[in-house]
Amino acid sequence: MTGKWIRVNKTPVLDLRYRVSGLFEGNTYEFRVFAENIAGISEPSLTSDPIKATRAITKPGPPGNLKLKDWSKSYADICWTKPTRDGGSPILGYVVEAQKSGTAQWDRINKDLIKMCAYRVPGLIEGLEYRIRVRATNKVGDSEPRELAETILAKDILVPPEVVVDVSCRDSLTVRAGQIISLITRVKGRPDPEITWSKDARALSRDKRTEINNNYPLCELVINDAVRSDYGKYAIVAKNSSGQAQATIIVNVLDTPGACQNLKVAYVTKNSCMVSWENPEDNGGTEITQYIVECRQPSQRGWTVVSSDCTKRLMKAPLTEGCEYFFRVSAENKIGAGPPNETKAPVLAVDPIEKPGEPIDFQISEIGKTFCFLKWKKPDYDGGSRNLAYHVEKKPKEAEDCIENQIYQFRVQTKNEGGESNWVTTAEVMVKEQLVEPEIKIQLDGTLVVKAGDSIPIEATVKGKPQPDVKWTKDEGTAEIRKGPRLQIETGADFSKLLVTGARRTDSGKYVVTASNSAGTCSAHAKVNVLDRPGPIRDLKVSGITTDRCILTWEIPEDDGGCDIYNYIIEKCETKRGVWSVHSNAVITNKANVTRLIEGNEYIFRVRAENKMGPGPAVQSEAIVAGTQFSVPDAPEAPEVTKIGKEEMTVQWSEPEKDGGKPITGYLLEKREEHAVRWSPVNKDPIPSTRFTVTGLLPLHDYQYRVKAVNEIGTGSPSKASRAITAKDPPAPPTNLKVLDSSKSTITLGWTKPVSDGGAPLIGYVVEMRAQGSAKKGDDGWKRCNVAAQLVVCEFTVSSLDEKLVYEFRVSAQNQVGMSLPCDLEGAVIPREILEAPEIDLDADLKQGLTVRAGCPIRLCATIRGRPPPKVTWRRMGIDNVVRKGKVDIIDTMTFLVIPDSTRDDSGKYCLMLQSPAGEKANFNLISLTDTPGPVMNLEATDIKQTSVMLSWSPPENNGGSDITHYIVEKREIDRKTWATVKAEVAVDKIPFKVNNLMPGTEYYFRVTAVNEYGSGLPLNIISLSLFLSPVVEPKIVMPETASARAGAKLRVEALVSGKPAPTCKWMRGEDAVVPSSRLAVHQSGNMCVLIIKDVSRTDTGEYSLVAENSSAKVSEALKIIIRGQCHIRHDHRGKLNEFTF
Repeated sequence: MTGKWIRVNKTPVLDLRYRVSGLFEGNTYEFRVFAENIAGISEPSLTSDPIKATRAITKPGPPGNLKLKDWSKSYADICWTKPTRDGGSPILGYVVEAQKSGTAQWDRINKDLIKMCAYRVPGLIEGLEYRIRVRATNKVGDSEPRELAETILAKDILVPPEVVVDVSCRDSLTVRAGQIISLITRVKGRPDPEITWSKDARALSRDKRTEINNNYPLCELVINDAVRSDYGKYAIVAKNSSGQAQATIIVNVLDTPGACQNLKVAYVTKNSCMVSWENPEDNGGTEITQYIVECRQPSQRGWTVVSSDCTKRLMKAPLTEGCEYFFRVSAENKIGAGPPNETKAPVLAVDPIEKPGEPIDFQISEIGKTFCFLKWKKPDYDGGSRNLAYHVEKKPKEAEDCIENQIYQFRVQTKNEGGESNWVTTAEVMVKEQLVEPEIKIQLDGTLVVKAGDSIPIEATVKGKPQPDVKWTKDEGTAEIRKGPRLQIETGADFSKLLVTGARRTDSGKYVVTASNSAGTCSAHAKVNVLDRPGPIRDLKVSGITTDRCILTWEIPEDDGGCDIYNYIIEKCETKRGVWSVHSNAVITNKANVTRLIEGNEYIFRVRAENKMGPGPAVQSEAIVAGTQFSVPDAPEAPEVTKIGKEEMTVQWSEPEKDGGKPITGYLLEKREEHAVRWSPVNKDPIPSTRFTVTGLLPLHDYQYRVKAVNEIGTGSPSKASRAITAKDPPAPPTNLKVLDSSKSTITLGWTKPVSDGGAPLIGYVVEMRAQGSAKKGDDGWKRCNVAAQLVVCEFTVSSLDEKLVYEFRVSAQNQVGMSLPCDLEGAVIPREILEAPEIDLDADLKQGLTVRAGCPIRLCATIRGRPPPKVTWRRMGIDNVVRKGKVDIIDTMTFLVIPDSTRDDSGKYCLMLQSPAGEKANFNLISLTDTPGPVMNLEATDIKQTSVMLSWSPPENNGGSDITHYIVEKREIDRKTWATVKAEVAVDKIPFKVNNLMPGTEYYFRVTAVNEYGSGLPLNIISLSLFLSPVVEPKIVMPETASARAGAKLRVEALVSGKPAPTCKWMRGEDAVVPSSRLAVHQSGNMCVLIIKDVSRTDTGEYSLVAENSSAKVSEALKIIIRGQCHIRHDHRGKLNEFTF
């Protein structure tokens, strides 16, 4: 605010309005007005409110020039221009809306605003028509829409493919090896064609060198690092549903030529030779300019150029007499020289070779049954060639082949490069088998002796005709020796060898070789002795043990190692030291005295035999103690007092583990008062048994006892002292012991207190048991049962019993003095179950039945009894017969069934079943639930008309425990979510019920709900019986009048068919129906009916029609199909394209 008033108009304004100009946007202004007449100017008016100078903002105008650029069966491309007015605010974007044909609703297509003036409308449904409009948006809101002038039919635009080769590679393309082959084409067509590249009629695919880029309309084939094999005819095929197009490109890859073929060297003399060859199979893509001829001698590595500019395929090469040469030839073009082709064998520079001389000393060395063995020597003159060969022929007198007892004549000649010599012939000879009895000799004198680990070679010479069969065996066995890892057998014409490697002691023996043929049999043998260390001695014993010596005896080893045993080695070891020392290594007999032992030490001994190969394995004796053989017995275990009195006690003990080698003759028992130092003997003579009653004790004194064992050697060490026992009378035994209860694994015992406690309070009872037949010598078999804690009551349950055994029981009372005499159970007992039949006790209320409101829990309980505890099962009698939702608990003698959140389905008869080996017991309870009724049954719609329908149904299967009072009928249009009530109270006797006032052409859902005194039940929807009430519309067909295609292509004809109800369609050709086949197909999807013909020909030309029929009418639409002729291509005799016609 400046605070200065400025006049706006220069001349008075006659109107009561004025447009003020020259304001600055964003500034705030105030205005006032003066009135003027001829008398002058009035006072100013009141000041107006402050006003900020801003542009007036409104909604923008609609977009302009909306056009359809392209479309297909799933999208449409549109474009437009900006609105002429933006409403005073920048255009933020655009909104595209679409409307399907037959509906009045416009749907927004884009979620976000479109910034550009072009858009692809997606999501079109094939065959439907759409209307498109666009709105401009600024910050005020959306403009009025601009609608596309024409409607859009969602279908593909069919344009046959067209292929145009780029000028850079049109007709042909030439590249050098290693360069890149780039074939560029431009492809058009709708829909986008499928591109296929091929080379020489073989399809190409992407690999390490090949790239295929299809960026329509540009399609490119790129081959990196071109090689010679890439040359050829490349073809691109573009194919879509409208047809296909093809283009070819000839590619030539220039490279060095291949290797020359059929290299030959002929007319060799001592001075020259002629070298010839043929052109390579591949000239490298360009003409061959010259050939390079080279040679080398076998002793040289480098090649010498004979000619580097030879243009012919034949040349004369100079040679040096007596030398050998290799030749090689390579072709060369403008790219370079190709690989050479080399001769495989050297050529010797000599003059032509003459015929060789005749073989020398030609004779028959051996005659067999069906063969003759011929021998001769080389001729003296080889004709100047070292490559000699021989021809052998036979001349039979009668038969062609060598047959026994026939006469033959043989001849031989020499042959080299110069020719063949004269024949040398034998005299006539008769072919027959010569029988010679086998003869075999082993080249071995006496017995073959080898050391263990060495090899055993045995060789035999074999003679005989025919060739004998040779077999090796060992000892007296008949099994043939076979080859193995250590055994090798080699047999020839006149010998047989056996080789055994890594000889072992078990390889010793007699080896027999046998040769046999049709003339007889012959055998020879060889004895083999393998020397090794001796085996272990046998039966080592220790005897004559004294304080300082003992005697060792043993048997000689079973195997002496193949040679005499020289001596035995004796070693000893003190067990506490664990160190072995040699006692003697020169014992020659199998008995030895071992001296210098230390009395009381424990020793072990080992003995091994030794021969000239070394000592064998040692054999160890048992441990012995140096000393006399017998000793005093060990100390017994501490004695126990088994019976207590105020003047006597019974003491018992067990025998010691060792008796010292002599039987125990008795025991010495000693006693002392507690805390005394000296022990006093109880008996003078040894006690023969392990129990003794000590008398003459002082009442209330504490005594301890110990015992010593006695044998012939003497008295052993005393045992440990027993615990101190007070001389008092023990309590009287319990009375009236009996079995209170029993099961398969337990027995419960009961008894009464003793009549006397012995003068001291009872501290508990001891229960003992034993199985019949378990008593053994020295063990009466009684075992204490209550070990864990002191038993103070007159009852105890013995567990973990075996039902197959018979048990005895006894109980003893215990006070501070000791244990009373036991009270035995009269008779043995077998653990067995006490059976008690199951019983059920129910409350009186449950016996009369239970009524529960739906939603409340159901609780059933019962008291159960039985031995053994019965198995509890709750069941619901009826359809399922099983309680599915309930929870069953068993607490002591009570069982509970709880069903939370009960429903009407839980009504019924419930059964409680008890089962045990003692029997079964069942009880039934009737449960009634009050609830709303269930769904009605058999809801049907009949008598369907355009404005009404008749509904009928049956009462619900479950009425909720109360009679049905009335029904509620509701309806819902298919495009709505809420239900409308048709009638709230339909009386039970008003079924069926008629629904009126329905809208024609609208689809409805109906449902019916039953009502009782507890409320409305579950509704039943008639979803599967939905009603579509609509007028009948006769069929309408929209399709082209004509359709054409080129022969060999695929023809597709689409037709839009509408009508209510939906009509059925049928394609006709003339008066006959079109029959689908592998080449012809008919499809109908929604309102689209399609006819497809593959590989069309001129025979498919003709008049077709589509017939659509529904309940209202039958209509037909004609179609004319025209097929254009095929392309005929002519080639000349060289396979080149000459001319083509259509």
